[in-house]
Amino acid sequence: MKQKRNALVAAVLAVLMLLSVATAAFAAESDLTQPALDQITTDPLTGEDVTEPEEPSTEESTTEPTTEQPTEPSTEPTTEKPTQPTTKPAPHTHKYGKWKLAKKATNKQNGQFVRVCSCGKKQTKAIARVKSAALKYKQKVYTGKALTNKVTVKDKTGKTLKLNKAYTVKFKRNTKVGIATVVIAGTGNYRFKITRTFRIVPMAVSLTGVLPSATKATVKWNHVPAQASGYQLQYTTDKAFQKNLKLQMKPGGLATSDVISGLKEKTTYFVRVRTFKYASEKYYYAAWSKPLSFTTPAAAPYAISGQLPRRARVASSYFDDAVFVGDSVSLGLSYYEAANDVLGKAQFLTAGSLGSGNALGAVTESSVHPRYNGQKMKVEKGVAACGAKKVYIMLGMNDIGAYGVDKSVANFKTLCQKILKEAPGVKLYVQSVTPRVAQGAKSDNVTLNNTNITAYNRKLASLCAQQGWYFVNVAEVMFDSTGHLIRSYCSDPDGMGMHFAYAGCKVWVDYLYTHTA
Repeated sequence: MKQKRNALVAAVLAVLMLLSVATAAFAAESDLTQPALDQITTDPLTGEDVTEPEEPSTEESTTEPTTEQPTEPSTEPTTEKPTQPTTKPAPHTHKYGKWKLAKKATNKQNGQFVRVCSCGKKQTKAIARVKSAALKYKQKVYTGKALTNKVTVKDKTGKTLKLNKAYTVKFKRNTKVGIATVVIAGTGNYRFKITRTFRIVPMAVSLTGVLPSATKATVKWNHVPAQASGYQLQYTTDKAFQKNLKLQMKPGGLATSDVISGLKEKTTYFVRVRTFKYASEKYYYAAWSKPLSFTTPAAAPYAISGQLPRRARVASSYFDDAVFVGDSVSLGLSYYEAANDVLGKAQFLTAGSLGSGNALGAVTESSVHPRYNGQKMKVEKGVAACGAKKVYIMLGMNDIGAYGVDKSVANFKTLCQKILKEAPGVKLYVQSVTPRVAQGAKSDNVTLNNTNITAYNRKLASLCAQQGWYFVNVAEVMFDSTGHLIRSYCSDPDGMGMHFAYAGCKVWVDYLYTHTA
């Protein structure tokens, strides 16, 4: 049984193998391009289909490659539209309008311009903010007119902005000494307001001379217009004005001189002056004048404080515009001048017994007044008539005995003021009264002595310092060792003992040549 069954199984398997080969041949013949299908068999024991894997072929393929024939274009009409080639649109070119101000620049923030394209796109451009506003001058000198100042405004990039295009300027309180205000306001593309200030100081003055004595000096300067409350004098022994400085105030805007005291004899000093103005509880100072130097002389027995110092000798033309006013002593000087022609083109207004007291009186047939061009007239009228610029006046010999020292000085001051009123601008050179020779027991006037003459001269020097006049102390070179006029200088030593011989006139003229201002 067993052998029959095995034989039956083997027969079935053989049949199945034949069927498999026939099927494969048929498949290869029907589609050479398709791969062989998996072989399906039925398990004889179970009756279920069994899939067997395809055996890999060891034979080379005899299938030749196929060549596809090109497809002939269809001649059939079609309803589809031909496809258009794809192209990119052209790029947009921005066309912007004009720049327009969107925001003004200030001194704190930048400003801005804006412009817009037709497509709506915007562009912006910054306006740099203001960084600084400065004045050229910190102070200016008073002139009586409105004062201005140069303004420079820069933005944060350092660019200088233009006046009236980017900003305007207005000035306030700029005519008087004090603080002037400058208001700088933005305009155009700018909006800001900045305030700056500068000082207006008084006008400066110049020194015109220094008249030293052994311990004092009279300092003179030119007059300045209004806006001065007074003057400051600074003096020192240091040329650089760095040490040993001393300062004194001279109140009064009309003052033209002041006396500094406490000086040492035979010492060189340097002095300068400036004006000041007191306004709104503040002091405003002008620039210092150019300094002048002077040397105090040694103390001399007959030197007087404030007298003109010795200087280099001038030419005779210095006296061309001078007039000499005096009594009989000056009359003697006119004779010497006429004989020797030593005082240039100087003129003389003299009269015997003339004094300050009688010169103030009315002109009459019997009055004592000088003559000009043959006409008797008052001293002040004569000075104005002759057109002199320098007035050398010596009066007092006929006053001291009549009025005493103080009254004589008062009369002299009144006469000088009348001269200056009638002939404004003239310079007064006040000559000291010269001494008398020793009279012994005989004297024509007890009051008119050298002690009183010296006292009178000292008061004249003080008056000159106060008034800004020049004091010419010709008497200091006329004394002998006993305090009297040198006898050889006197033309009447046994008489009045006061008039000059030519020897004395020569000393007098030499002194005038070397004591000028």
